[in-house]
Amino acid sequence: MRKVTSREMKAIDELCIKAIGIPGIVLMENAALKVVHNIDEKYDNFTIVCGVGNNGGDGLAIARHLIVKEKDVDIFVLGNLDKASKDFSINYNILINLGVEIQQITREEDLKRISNSLDKSQVTIDSIFGTGLTRNVEGLFEKTIHLMNEKSKYIISVDIPSGLNADNGDILNICVKADKTVTLQLPKIGLTTFNGKINSGEIIVEPIGMPKIAIDKVLNK
Repeated sequence: MRKVTSREMKAIDELCIKAIGIPGIVLMENAALKVVHNIDEKYDNFTIVCGVGNNGGDGLAIARHLIVKEKDVDIFVLGNLDKASKDFSINYNILINLGVEIQQITREEDLKRISNSLDKSQVTIDSIFGTGLTRNVEGLFEKTIHLMNEKSKYIISVDIPSGLNADNGDILNICVKADKTVTLQLPKIGLTTFNGKINSGEIIVEPIGMPKIAIDKVLNK
């Protein structure tokens, strides 16, 4: 199976959405369903920590499907909602319309709520950062990831552990240490490095409906 850089994955994604016409929200929904498929039904209690980009949107859609399954789900969002991606906002509004509580983490005092959630949850879903991250993880993001690594019983990362560079496997100051990573459509090069392997746990590659013609057009240039 071919491995991709973050730039190649972004190009494939944009080709699917802009040239072929597959709505991004469809790909996000497919991604969420594939992650949920890889969660053991024995688990009932979840902590989901989301950023405000598309990786965070995946997390919100995962939360919705778990709630439909009558699971106990605590949802936390890090980041400025004014800068949220379009598809994140769609899934955010769906949850709000369903009356689901979404907790904003905006200051250090808010971390106590994540800590309390981690104490009772069986699984933590990491959907803070995706493959586009290149800067060091700092501030509340750093503190949140440290807390997740310290207190989680079992972590599933969506696409890539937050804090891992998708291209070279560098740890960007701190990285989620996942027990399982469900990576979407194609494996990222960073997952195959030493740091990638020790921080990703079991790596599952799941297709999310990106046509082969789009993948070939980008990777065979």
